Amino acid sequence: MKLLLITLLALVISCSSSQTAKNEALNVIAVVYKRIPKMLMPPPPPLTNSEVKEENNINYAQLKPLKFTYAIHDHFVYFNFDYVSGIFNRFHPAKSKELFEEKALDSSYMELVKGLSRDKSEQKIDKAKLIKSADEDLIFWNKQTISRQEKADTNISGIISFSKVSFNDNLTRAAIVVGDYFGKISGGVNLYILEKINNKWEVKFSKTLEIS
Repeated sequence: MKLLLITLLALVISCSSSQTAKNEALNVIAVVYKRIPKMLMPPPPPLTNSEVKEENNINYAQLKPLKFTYAIHDHFVYFNFDYVSGIFNRFHPAKSKELFEEKALDSSYMELVKGLSRDKSEQKIDKAKLIKSADEDLIFWNKQTISRQEKADTNISGIISFSKVSFNDNLTRAAIVVGDYFGKISGGVNLYILEKINNKWEVKFSKTLEIS
């Protein structure tokens, strides 16, 4: 009887831990999605003493921001990189003021990166929970790509795809791969490492894996 109770307790704890990890994964996705730029501001007007030719002058006051509407691929994606476990450990700090600054990360961070290649199963993203985590309306799409005609019909600018999240044991660090697709020769894949600080996920480091 005592053995049965211990077994049941272990199952309850295991299920609870699994659900917690799933919820945290959606929180990580929400944080990364919200930091993706959704608007490109127009360039500032040239200085009054610049050498811009009169015929090339632009009415900068009439320029409007360029807005992007993204859809999220409704399945977790396994990014099949043969080299994922051998990615170099130099990453760009998220809050760096230097464009090309890099920092060497220790093995504890790189274990998170290796964890990304372990789970190849395809699963649907819980749309309702992700919308709740992001606290905004989200658009979902059933594939990683979108055609010109589909973009014209839906007003969607591009598709964002997320891998499953790799966590450390106590769910305070996470790694995730994010792909963006705008067209056949326009897209990229980035790797983000996050940390949970004051009970909130923050992007700490990033690395561009592919760009086209």
